[in-house]
Amino acid sequence: MKQTSSKDLMLIFLLASITALFTSIGPLNSFIIDISLFIMIIVLSGYSLMSLVYPEENALGILKKPLLIVMCSIFMAILISLILKISPLGLHFKDLTWFLSIITASITITSYIIRLTHFKPIKETEKVLEKQIPPSFRELWDINLIIFTLLSLLMIITVLVHPLNKTPAWMLPGSLFVCLIPGYLFFELMFPRNDDLELIERFALSSGSSLILTSIIGLIFNYTQWGIRLELILLVMAVISLLLCLMIFLRRKKLPLSQKIRIPKMEKLLSIFFIICIFMTVGATAYTLLEPEDSQMKDEKTNLTSFYVTESNSNTSVNSINLVSGRDSILNMILVNQEGSTVNYGILVRVNGSILKQENITLQNNQKIVIPINFTAGIPGERNMEIILYKLPSQKPYQKKIVTLKVA
Repeated sequence: MKQTSSKDLMLIFLLASITALFTSIGPLNSFIIDISLFIMIIVLSGYSLMSLVYPEENALGILKKPLLIVMCSIFMAILISLILKISPLGLHFKDLTWFLSIITASITITSYIIRLTHFKPIKETEKVLEKQIPPSFRELWDINLIIFTLLSLLMIITVLVHPLNKTPAWMLPGSLFVCLIPGYLFFELMFPRNDDLELIERFALSSGSSLILTSIIGLIFNYTQWGIRLELILLVMAVISLLLCLMIFLRRKKLPLSQKIRIPKMEKLLSIFFIICIFMTVGATAYTLLEPEDSQMKDEKTNLTSFYVTESNSNTSVNSINLVSGRDSILNMILVNQEGSTVNYGILVRVNGSILKQENITLQNNQKIVIPINFTAGIPGERNMEIILYKLPSQKPYQKKIVTLKVA
């Protein structure tokens, strides 16, 4: 058994200390230098965190995990940014670099102390792992794969089938699809052998990739007529997971039993989770079917139409805008029907009692429409634009938005 070298940690501690000192003193006010220091300390923070998680690895072993280093770096940067944002200090570029430097130096010292007393018994570890692989491992993986498949089917059913999609039952299995399942199955397909990735690597990468996939699918839906809706995102994630389960099933047949992934206790945890999901789904369905009529009418109010206003060159909802007197301007009214059926809408736009736009439109369920509002900024001053939405044939305002126009 050989003790792991700690020269890399000494170098990181030195660089982090220099960065902290340089940032606090600030002898040069150079944007390029500040950006270079920030990028360097971001990378070093991820490496130092990895050295704390893997004290038995040397520099070469940690550098073989670039994806984990990047994820740890991003995690550290976001965490410190959030802390500074809610603190009295506020979020400033140099403060972020300084705090990252101090924390990196502290983590490096801790890693150095742990590494001094940690040894990596390679041969003994391999022998222990060989003894731990049970002969019934093939059955264990079969059950896990079946549970993933059943969870995917349950997710699809709860999103598509009425009245399941009117209950919060789909949220429980949905949490796993957002945070874990698609990413885990993807890395299981890419790295099917037990020794391809360590357990913490596999779950860290699985969680990160699942969240990234969720964000990408949500971004794609944002440019469709349906808009960003969690149930539709989960539906796509479940279909992807089903396809991955099929590909894993076909690929794992080619691997020897001793090389397949082994995750102790995963079968029991997945089985318990699946049973809980089944009970919650059945209970929610029964409650919905037996729910009194008044309660059902109350629940209909939760199916509100998505209705907001943006500037012509932005997708962000606005409450006030700055204008120049005499110039033509455009606002976009975004309307998404989430009522569960076809709806006839009435739209009224007015400023100081003057009507700028009035029209009726019909939208199918989940249909999205962008309605431009063209106008010319009047005399300088501040006034309110009222955008009123009616759900026909009712003449009572259904929703109302007020945008403050600040004309200079």
